[in-house]
Amino acid sequence: MAAEATGDVMVAIGDYPLRQQDDESVFHGKRLIFLCWENHLMYGAPLCVPLPPSLPFGALVRDVLPELYGEHPEFEDIDWKRVQWFNSDKRFIPDMGKSLEQHGLSHKSLIKFRTPALEGSRTSVGKGRQAF
Repeated sequence: MAAEATGDVMVAIGDYPLRQQDDESVFHGKRLIFLCWENHLMYGAPLCVPLPPSLPFGALVRDVLPELYGEHPEFEDIDWKRVQWFNSDKRFIPDMGKSLEQHGLSHKSLIKFRTPALEGSRTSVGKGRQAF
């Protein structure tokens, strides 16, 4: 529908239906999940992957994360028992046998993980240089 300009105010003359183009219903039973390995700048932004809500968290760690982050030189050194997990900024301890949905991870959730012994960009590799 159109709108009419009256002075400095825009007045709607009808409904303007907002249609979300990336709603969960268009991903064939999967949810978009954002993943971020904190302090590792080799990945400039969180990665977004479509995953089934029934995927066990253990499968995310065992199968999905190596495909996404396996090229990083520190990835093989991750001690998964020491990793700190966050749903956005809220810390949680995952149960590897429970699904993403059972962990409260909904469409467009952000899973961040921090590897305390591996600091990525916080590591200096020489004068004036930092790791990635």
